[in-house]
Amino acid sequence: MKYGNEAGPLTAGRDPGDRAHAPGSLRLVQALVNTLNAESEKDLLASADDTARWIATADLLPAGSRLSGAQQRALVELREAIRQVLGTHTDRAVDAEVASRLTVALSSCRLAPAVQPDGGVRLICSDHDPFTRVVGQIAVVIAEAAAAGTWGRLKSCPGHLCGWAFYDRSASGRSRWCSMELCGARSKMRAYRGRARVSS
Repeated sequence: MKYGNEAGPLTAGRDPGDRAHAPGSLRLVQALVNTLNAESEKDLLASADDTARWIATADLLPAGSRLSGAQQRALVELREAIRQVLGTHTDRAVDAEVASRLTVALSSCRLAPAVQPDGGVRLICSDHDPFTRVVGQIAVVIAEAAAAGTWGRLKSCPGHLCGWAFYDRSASGRSRWCSMELCGARSKMRAYRGRARVSS
């Protein structure tokens, strides 16, 4: 599975800020959000066949698996629901509607605790339907990241035509932009032009 900074089969472009990716399995959620590059309009989940290829590349289903249009739309809805939640991480906002959207997008899967031989407990998806297990695996990653304290550092860039998911490794955890040189600079320029129009 390729998660590097190069544009690869799991993301729709190169990471604008050349940041290190999210740790561990949280990279899967980051890659899912980054299947859409809003600026170039490249979407790796544009059709059911495209979505099946992405899921196979991510090792979530075997190559050659088929998806219905409804399943493709469900994964796109999950991606966008996650992107919205990551936006609240960026703004440090609380939004019940956004949280509810992600809850609904994940509600098709059933998670259950599995006791390990060493006495530890981990979540597993107990569904038999292959696509529902894909959703379940994403839900497990989110739950584990929330427990580990890494979920809140996965953010969505608020830049115009961006929304790129990035992992904030700053000491303060207050990074806002995927790249200060790109989205951060563009935002400052738009604000400057807005002030100049008001003052003229």
